Amino acid sequence: MAFCLAQGDGRPVPTDEQVAIYFVGLIPSNFYHVIPAKDWSGFWSTLSQSILYIILVACIKSARQYISSILYIHWRESLTLHIHREYFQNTNYYHINVLGSGNIDNPDQRITQDVERLCNQFSQMAALLLVSPVTIVVYTYFCWQSVGYIGPLVIYVYFFFGSTINKFIMAPVINYTYRQEKLEGAFRFKHVQIRTNAEAAAFYTAGPVEKSNADSKLSTLLDTQMNLVNREFWLHISVNLFDYVGSIISYVVVAIPVFAGVYDNADVASVMSKVSFQCMYLINCFSQLIDLSNQVSDIAGYSHRIGELLECTRSLSRSKPPSLPASHPPQSDPPQSPLDPLVGFSDKEFLVNQSEADEQVGTSDEHSMSSYQSEGAFCLEDVSIGTPANREILVQDLSLEITQGKSLLIMGATGSGKTSLLRVLRGLWPLHCGKIRRYMSIQEEDVMFVPQKPFLSDGTLREQVTYPNTRSARSTTTDDARLRNILELVGLQHILKRCEGLDTPVEWNWADVLTPGETQCISFARIIYSKPVIAILDEATSALTYEREEELYQQLITQGTSLVSVGHRERLKKFHDSLLVLEGRGKWRLEEIEDGKDCSEA
Repeated sequence: MAFCLAQGDGRPVPTDEQVAIYFVGLIPSNFYHVIPAKDWSGFWSTLSQSILYIILVACIKSARQYISSILYIHWRESLTLHIHREYFQNTNYYHINVLGSGNIDNPDQRITQDVERLCNQFSQMAALLLVSPVTIVVYTYFCWQSVGYIGPLVIYVYFFFGSTINKFIMAPVINYTYRQEKLEGAFRFKHVQIRTNAEAAAFYTAGPVEKSNADSKLSTLLDTQMNLVNREFWLHISVNLFDYVGSIISYVVVAIPVFAGVYDNADVASVMSKVSFQCMYLINCFSQLIDLSNQVSDIAGYSHRIGELLECTRSLSRSKPPSLPASHPPQSDPPQSPLDPLVGFSDKEFLVNQSEADEQVGTSDEHSMSSYQSEGAFCLEDVSIGTPANREILVQDLSLEITQGKSLLIMGATGSGKTSLLRVLRGLWPLHCGKIRRYMSIQEEDVMFVPQKPFLSDGTLREQVTYPNTRSARSTTTDDARLRNILELVGLQHILKRCEGLDTPVEWNWADVLTPGETQCISFARIIYSKPVIAILDEATSALTYEREEELYQQLITQGTSLVSVGHRERLKKFHDSLLVLEGRGKWRLEEIEDGKDCSEA
């Protein structure tokens, strides 16, 4: 921390880098004194001291840059981890990216690029902001001693005038910086989109169209950058004028006591060198603060974008919907406590833990409770499902029960609400109205949702198969043999050969090297490995042959996993007990597959 020492004449000087810089600044005045006097010993003493001070300044400056880099790394780590906690809490990332909550554009850019630039800018400014107040006070005192109050007064008025002008010039720069970062994210996302869907675009021969789209986004970005450059031009003029006019101001301040006859002619050169250095360094301290205008405008833009993301995630975390209640066992009389309509729930609220469920059971009959726990799963009562955006009703007044040991097939035309029903079960979408109960025997790990397009994360082949339980997966002889057997069951033994082992790091992107059929086989490998009580599959075999589909479904039935499947193939009926047909416009019908007769209709 900077503080002050006393020289031989009693004048205080700041420690650390400022001490070295101060003495380096006095070197010319010392040479002006010893060389005209032909003081040989004084000359060598001054020369050796000069070299020592210069080495000291170089070391201190390097240490300051090193500390700034360390601060940058720690600040980026802390801020990014904090954003990750908020972003990945519950399903906030889904609401932001898919449902458009908070109207947050390019959250990936905000978390990566904007955080990196913000921390980098702050780390560069930190040392200056910490040292400048002490330096300004010290050199104000020196300047006051040398030329009286008029010197510091002129310099302070000059700084106030320059900072006021920069404030008005900087305001539009901040707005354009924000817009530029937004458009940068959109332009980058366009190229990520092409990289992810390169093969599909190539099949469509969509190169000219995508080139036009990418050129359009680039043109919009460059127009905004040009507007930003035009406004930064005037900011740069203001900053540079302040820097260079400051050197003239220092000589004006020095000239006042010289023309007033304060100093003798013999000492004018030495005194002017010393006093001008003190005044120029005071002006330089203010100039450095003014030079931060460009960085401040950038920081304001980055902070605004990061702040928007954090406000959105915190808002989503605060607006927790009522938890999904555990149902009581069936009795002759319905439960007395009413259930509020479910408007949405997080993944933790979605599955109530066993202890909470036991508290709700009360004095229920032990035998019926056991039977109820072994069979029950979910109960939907008069559930209506609408899209979150425009609340269009897709399914209306749906009532059904999903039980263990019984499999349900969901069919219907495109857009009838099949996947929307699964989203509601998972808690990704809120209910329009109705109730969903979760039976007490079902825990979080007992239910596995499988989307039509599986998510392939980074990692080894073992981590792909054990996903999302990669942390609990351990490399043991038993587990290795089991994983190899699972890969053989789903027909992916050739992937094991390609990877050269379960734990061999791979450099490729799994989504790029696996075919759609292979990715769906990975999904079934995850189900077989995790052994959930219920697997909820959204057209999970659409890219597979009939033979492979039958083998995989039979494997799940053999291991005792109950199925809730969304599909279009009639062949899937033989693996299910009930059929729910969504007919569109809110209509549906539920029937038993064995006899093909309707059991319920709405």
